[in-house]
Amino acid sequence: MRTRALLISSTAIACAIALALLLRPSHTIRRGPEMARPERIPAPARAVIATKMGRHAEQMSALVTQVVVLDYDGTARTAGEMFDEPGLARPVVGDELNGLLPERFFALQDGLRAQARQVVTAAAAHDADRLAAVFGDLTKTCIACHAVYLHGD
Repeated sequence: MRTRALLISSTAIACAIALALLLRPSHTIRRGPEMARPERIPAPARAVIATKMGRHAEQMSALVTQVVVLDYDGTARTAGEMFDEPGLARPVVGDELNGLLPERFFALQDGLRAQARQVVTAAAAHDADRLAAVFGDLTKTCIACHAVYLHGD
């Protein structure tokens, strides 16, 4: 009798755990629309750039959420990662990939790093007003850079 009760209760607990795992909410955020493809840049070069920018897209998505909910530590950490992220190098003679991008792209990339540093500083100071202003500037730079990537100078 005791063994049977133990078996029944163990089975019920196992079923409850399996059901909870099956019905747990997903924490996956669906990706939004993809950026258009600039036809003036060959597909292999676009693939290299897209690989490089994939990390940036993840960082920006996280940063938007962290800034909005005033997660100062998370914001400083993510903006610091953006600051530390190696950028695309300015073209040198014979450099096919980076030669496809106009100089303004690289100037905006430099500006993004500087603004990421300002986001870190504002987040470390727990200054919501300053954080909003410098994050807005960083976002404007992202949009300008995307426009240059898509349409050239």
